[in-house]
Amino acid sequence: MPTLKTAACFAGKIALILFWAALLAVIPAGLSRAGVMVIFPPENTAQGSRLILGDVATVTPDSENDQALADLVSAVDLGPSPSAGEDLILRRRQLEQRLSTSGAPISELRWLIPDEVKFTGASVATDETLVKKIITEYLDRSEPYTSGQYDLLSLNYSTPPALPHGQVEYRFTPQSSSNPAYLTGTIFFTVNGQQAGRLRVTAQVDLRIPAIVVVRDLPRNHVLAEEDLTETMVSFAQAKGALTEIDRVVGQTLKTTVRAGAPVRDRDLVATSMVKKGEIVTIIAQNGNLKISAIGQARQDGALGQTISVVNQDSKKTISAKVIGPGMVEVIF
Repeated sequence: MPTLKTAACFAGKIALILFWAALLAVIPAGLSRAGVMVIFPPENTAQGSRLILGDVATVTPDSENDQALADLVSAVDLGPSPSAGEDLILRRRQLEQRLSTSGAPISELRWLIPDEVKFTGASVATDETLVKKIITEYLDRSEPYTSGQYDLLSLNYSTPPALPHGQVEYRFTPQSSSNPAYLTGTIFFTVNGQQAGRLRVTAQVDLRIPAIVVVRDLPRNHVLAEEDLTETMVSFAQAKGALTEIDRVVGQTLKTTVRAGAPVRDRDLVATSMVKKGEIVTIIAQNGNLKISAIGQARQDGALGQTISVVNQDSKKTISAKVIGPGMVEVIF
């Protein structure tokens, strides 16, 4: 006893036969004595999700009267296309069977089919130009690259995925690293909102950032002046810990020798002493409009803003005072 599925398939075939019969009934007289030629090339690219006859073969009417039949034959669906970048090989017998089961008027068709026909799923090329574009876009909007200047030196990546035709979108996710000269991460692709593949990428980047450097060799204990310094771009590795504001450097004393072109770092500097231990200093005491001064002796070195101990020469008392300039301190109340 036939099943419901069998009955449904049989009914579908009957409907197709009746459709083609109705078509032939309205085609101008003489059409049945003409026909359509269908020629399959040995290799073809499938652009859509289905193998539509007119897209993968040449369909030629024998005469103008056969154009309507050629148009309908061109719309015959031969089945699903292969995935992007993949191949589907169909033998002549398989294609003839698909043509026969399509419900097309076989007697009106002549076809030329190779022993095998290869269909390749159309794909969007993921080449170096696209990969470079994606990585460059990431660098242009991310720190520390936006704070300096960079050159993309090299790109290394695995075999790019074959992407189907459609609206391609991508997202680069970097791997956490403390060295921005070597960027590693994954590009995720979507086509028409669906995940379509991923690509692992490693990039080498020449990154340069601004830093304060000395313009000539400077010795230890040298007090830095503005003419000793300039701002320039240095490699990221060289600039690690380098200072970027000249105002923070001018007036500081070098703790070590620094060669010309080398960045200035906090560890190279010490605050310049404006008061030396044992030096006679002026003590300023101010309260509102009342301002008095006295003479004292520093008991320790002091840089600008530092608090040191000072002995008042008149009272012989030791007080705390803040260094406000060369040889001058202010009493702290």
